[in-house]
Amino acid sequence: MLRLTKSEYRNGDTVPVSAIYECSDCWNITAFKHGERFLPCEECERPDEDQHWFRTNQFLHFVTKNLNSEFENIESFSLHMADIIAEFAGNVWFVLFHVIWFSLWIHINNGNPTFGIDPFDPYPFGLLTMVVSLEAIFLSMFILISQNRSSHKSELRAELDYQVNLKTEKDVSEVLSILREIREETKAIEKDTTEILEEAHLEPTKKRRRSKKRKKREERAAEIIEDAGIDTISHGEN
Repeated sequence: MLRLTKSEYRNGDTVPVSAIYECSDCWNITAFKHGERFLPCEECERPDEDQHWFRTNQFLHFVTKNLNSEFENIESFSLHMADIIAEFAGNVWFVLFHVIWFSLWIHINNGNPTFGIDPFDPYPFGLLTMVVSLEAIFLSMFILISQNRSSHKSELRAELDYQVNLKTEKDVSEVLSILREIREETKAIEKDTTEILEEAHLEPTKKRRRSKKRKKREERAAEIIEDAGIDTISHGEN
């Protein structure tokens, strides 16, 4: 991983590209995403004002996306309104509004003028029935539209989860493969080291054994000479 010395960024600057960045003080590496702000290094106990970041040659490619932002970019005004209406229809204030509305409607049309409004829909309240039916039709359509969009969001979220899990599984497999290679190399190094140490340990042992054998042969030869009386003969001749 190479450091790009020309790519130098201060804390608080906007991250230009998603990549691995290296601290100028402690060489700690940190991943920053495009659009974020550079933060002080967490490994530095007291990051000074001169602490900055260098961009390395290792770039990042994120699979995870913000689905809400993606939908805001592609949805139309009508779909957005359908969500707002469906959200409002599922609110408690929507129920209270209808309770007050129906109560006033029935109260006025039972022959009780209120707020200067005379009865206009006598019993059995045919106009109210028609209005409520139309409202129910439109609300059901808006709710169905909102549910379809929610279902589409769920499908995209499931697809995104699958992609993230797949990438994670691939990364884990790669890491495990690298660890296996490191383990095999470590075993080979340990084996070579053990053989070298054994050879280094056996060499002086062999020398000591050879010296002991030589000493024993010399002692045995001295005993044979002494038993043969060679020393006495040599003294007599002198």
